[in-house]
Amino acid sequence: MRVGLVSPYSWTVPSGVNEHVANLAVQLEEMGHQTWILAPTGNGSAVHPLWPIPSGHFVSVGGAMPFPSNGSKAYVNAYLFMLQRMARILKELRFDVLHVHEPCAPSVSGAASLRGVSPMVGTFHAALDRSLLYGMMAPFARKAIGNLAIKIVVSPAALAYPSSHFPGDYRVIPNGVAIERFKRARAGVKVAGRILFVGRAEPRKGLNILLQAFDMVRRELPQATLVLAGPRPDEIPRVFARVGDGPTWPMPGVSALGWVDHETKVDELTLAPVLCTPSTEGESFGIVLVEALAAGVPVVASDLPGYRSVLREGELGALVPPRDPEALAAALLRMLRDEPLRRRLAAAGAAAVEEYSWKRVAERVAACYEEAVERGHPNRRRGR
Repeated sequence: MRVGLVSPYSWTVPSGVNEHVANLAVQLEEMGHQTWILAPTGNGSAVHPLWPIPSGHFVSVGGAMPFPSNGSKAYVNAYLFMLQRMARILKELRFDVLHVHEPCAPSVSGAASLRGVSPMVGTFHAALDRSLLYGMMAPFARKAIGNLAIKIVVSPAALAYPSSHFPGDYRVIPNGVAIERFKRARAGVKVAGRILFVGRAEPRKGLNILLQAFDMVRRELPQATLVLAGPRPDEIPRVFARVGDGPTWPMPGVSALGWVDHETKVDELTLAPVLCTPSTEGESFGIVLVEALAAGVPVVASDLPGYRSVLREGELGALVPPRDPEALAAALLRMLRDEPLRRRLAAAGAAAVEEYSWKRVAERVAACYEEAVERGHPNRRRGR
């Protein structure tokens, strides 16, 4: 099959959706399909390289600029005539199936959903409480979603908003993780008292909450350390501005590594007895949680719907109320002090993580493609 994979987010900016698309393309190529990735490029200061493209088939559909989105910042295209540009691109490439990620996101994915003539599959990634786009542009969103032969959500948390406003059949297929690439971390010798954070320094990731909690942890365990994989040292002062009357920077025991590659991330998981994900909102899934489970690292996470589903209501890790540094500190202290608990959670996580392997996920997605092709495009079925 000729498969078009559409991402609304700049291919030169790290994001969970782009990582998902890139890994899915790798798996589809291994299954014998041909894949093309369609996405905007650029962010004004491209720090990171493009995500890997297995076949080399990449179509840049324009530049990207930052917009506030779901408590974060998304780099998307704002070209006013994207509908016409996308129609030309799709007519030229003639895909057997078009897989649109965030099918209502402006402007690339939304244009693909509206102008695509191939059978289409759409995947909804975000966990939304509200959406300005869906609210103000409901007729366009309704048409875009109506053009999808198959609708996928990555978790129950990602299902809530679209299904409540645009009812229909949505399939839950989780994000995939290359779990075999994390298994070497299971045999690592842990550094006592070490806590690992993997993520960005943006407000919804809850780093300010973690820093307050870590200050409390250090009072009980002076040897405790906190490693931040993702935030740069120059970003930390802005995080401390949100801490208020709490600790100040520089902070004893805390090191900020900045962006790290995959191997460095696995190295850090090898050393860490605990991973902490203190996000405050907007998490539909939590790939880093699955990576930690694959690495055999117990997790302390905020009790958000997306995290709760991955951790099976707390069976595979500790869940604490969001924005509660005292509760977070207590959970971290318990996890650091209780080695039998960590061993039980590590074993349970390693056993449960197989369902997220990319091979299984890609097979389920490819089955959706076959069904979409059988159904055809809705407009064709209506004789348009």
